[in-house]
Amino acid sequence: MKVSASLLIFGACMIVLTSAETRNEFLSFICKKCEGCKLIDIESFDEDGNPDFDCESKCEICVSPYCTDNPKRPECKFCEKDETVEDCAGRCQFGCTFCYKTTACKPKK
Repeated sequence: MKVSASLLIFGACMIVLTSAETRNEFLSFICKKCEGCKLIDIESFDEDGNPDFDCESKCEICVSPYCTDNPKRPECKFCEKDETVEDCAGRCQFGCTFCYKTTACKPKK
């Protein structure tokens, strides 16, 4: 259900973006964010075929002193200040499920 909502939001954004340059910038931004999901293991799939990413392990680093440097280290760029591991993992799961399902960032054949 969450993926359907995110795809609907993505579709609405695509309608609003009318110029090719703006659309390309938007897709570039989205696809750059999705690159991080390729580094997160998929633990399983639910009954709807949605992947269950190992976001908890990825987000545990966010609460460590390792991620308090400024500027942020590449491994910490997805971390939000004062965010719990659970909140980070929820955000990660939602975003990576969207990235897994979208075709916008996949190479054209």
